[in-house]
Amino acid sequence: MTTHATNPGAVHVAAASLNQTVGAWTENRERIKQAITEARDRGARLLLLPEMCIPGYSLGDRLPRKGTLERSWDSLQDLLPHTHGMVVCLGLPLAHNGVLFNAMAVCADGKIGGLVAKENLATGDVEYESRWYSPWRHGVVEQFVAPDGSTHPLGSQIFEAPGIGRFAIEICEDGWKGIRPGSTFALNGCEILLNPSASWFHIGKHATRRRLVEQVSKEDHVAYLYTSLLGCDATRIVFDGSVLIASDGKMLQEGKRFVFEHSIEMVDQVLDLQALRQARREEGSWREQAHRAANGEFGKNPKINTLTGNFGTGVPVPADPPYWEVSPEPPADASLEWLHLNGHCGPITHSDVPHLELELAIAIGLRDYTSKCGIKNIALALSGGRDSAMVAVLVQRMHHYSNPSADPETLQSIVHKGFLCAYMATENSGTETALAAKELAEEIGARFEQFGIQDAVNTHVRLIEKVAKRPLSWEDPVDDLALQNVQARLRGSLIWMLANLDQALLLSTSNKSEAAVGYTTMDGDTSGGLSPIADIPKSLVSLWLEWARDFHGVDALHHVTKMEPTAELRPKENEQTDEGDLMPFFILDQLLYEFVQKAHDPLDIFKALWPTLQDHYKGDPKAFSKDIHRFVRLFCHAQWKRERFAISFRITAFDLDPKTGFRFPAVQSPFREELADLEAYLETLS
Repeated sequence: MTTHATNPGAVHVAAASLNQTVGAWTENRERIKQAITEARDRGARLLLLPEMCIPGYSLGDRLPRKGTLERSWDSLQDLLPHTHGMVVCLGLPLAHNGVLFNAMAVCADGKIGGLVAKENLATGDVEYESRWYSPWRHGVVEQFVAPDGSTHPLGSQIFEAPGIGRFAIEICEDGWKGIRPGSTFALNGCEILLNPSASWFHIGKHATRRRLVEQVSKEDHVAYLYTSLLGCDATRIVFDGSVLIASDGKMLQEGKRFVFEHSIEMVDQVLDLQALRQARREEGSWREQAHRAANGEFGKNPKINTLTGNFGTGVPVPADPPYWEVSPEPPADASLEWLHLNGHCGPITHSDVPHLELELAIAIGLRDYTSKCGIKNIALALSGGRDSAMVAVLVQRMHHYSNPSADPETLQSIVHKGFLCAYMATENSGTETALAAKELAEEIGARFEQFGIQDAVNTHVRLIEKVAKRPLSWEDPVDDLALQNVQARLRGSLIWMLANLDQALLLSTSNKSEAAVGYTTMDGDTSGGLSPIADIPKSLVSLWLEWARDFHGVDALHHVTKMEPTAELRPKENEQTDEGDLMPFFILDQLLYEFVQKAHDPLDIFKALWPTLQDHYKGDPKAFSKDIHRFVRLFCHAQWKRERFAISFRITAFDLDPKTGFRFPAVQSPFREELADLEAYLETLS
């Protein structure tokens, strides 16, 4: 198992805003020391502090005074011993070759590792930096001679620190320009961008600032740390103390603004650099630009400045919140009119938005697919379970949105004419699922057929027993699978026949979780020409049904949501459930996200998820490891099934469609060595 000391997957970083006062040298240093101590106590190894945090930003004509420059440098020297075991970035003015620069000092393990100067000066409105400072020329690195005679590299450079990896700095205004120095740094291997600012407040600016940080982190595939000053450090302008940490377009941490009760506001985060690297490897346009940058097409490549020390923490990357539980950011004006759709929906709240977006996306996909292909009717095998219930309600919602002027009675008539559902029972089917299917079909207005298929199942079993020259038994694992699948395949055959008679498009009911591990019968529940919820994980299926039950008032869904998910393919005494056959879906869906979207190997998955799942496994890491083994094996072996699935819609951030989404080999070694790494790690725990 290979480790990379200078390029870890997990890096613990922090950013802090400070309420500094111009020229308050001792007090400013003490706040900086407190911030360093707090960041160290939190476990951070890289700390970003604001622009000009040592002397204060609003120096005015105090700036060019010899005393200001010397005291700023002396304060930096006083702070250096406090950076032991960390990288700390501090803002101060520098005089170089008789010219003043707005700069950041990168302090690493008690030493100055290098200096960076601002390239784009903020001048205009209340800003007047060009009165005092000169802009640094991008791509240039020179030797700075300090007031104490020491020399340090000053200019455009990328820093590489053991345990952190590559990071670089763009100062305040640098991040607001169309041609940003940070993009050059990112294309040359920088994975963490730092933006120390003294960003003054006006109403509405923070929303813009926040969007900028998210957008830059997404465009450059970087982790982006942003911090600003807090309070009023001199006169007129006020700093709201914005502190943000984003990664690849996602806001991870955000500090409080306008803090009165203390003078330091800090956020910290363990960053997942492996996820960033994976995103860069997957995106062709990124790779092409990086290659062009390496060949010098975008100008001189920045210098790589390697720092000494070891700043790794050994902290694993924490797991993301379950990806199907989306918490949308409210629009700036807190308005949701954009989603009202001319009265299609009743009053909604921000918590409704993700479910409505899912519903609207699938509804418009169904509407356009059927109308543009000239399809008039839809057919569905309605089992009374969650997946088919979700598909059925979405078909009804599609008709609802497509006929905005229809009253409830007219809408029922439209649905009845174009939507056929069938419940096909065997001796293993339950009365609860039959009732759920019947009542749901009636409530949404669909035509509904209910009939038994046990005689057909028995005929098939008798024929095969003659061929096999032995009776089939539920006790034999080989027979068990065959006896389950024959029921599902007969349902598939019969619903196809009904669809053909109705000249209807048959919808498949496969969900993303079960497709991932192959918990589906080919030519059975996978039957269909279109699979509307193939990109919806089972955990989200359940959440959406509960939401739709209450939001749309679909009373029949109470029957569906109160039952445990089950295929009803084994005899009733076997008490079959989907999670009993597999594992809890909230675990399976997190494993799927870590394995596919984040491209984590089994050991990384364990380290990420174990802290939040250990209570579920009663502290037994081997039990969790067993589920990881099972998931990886099933996922790899199920690729051949995914190759044959019906057309589906992309709804979440990643899908398993091998034609347009996740392209995975059907023939491969199922991660045996990677799973062995996990087992070796578990031995170290014991």
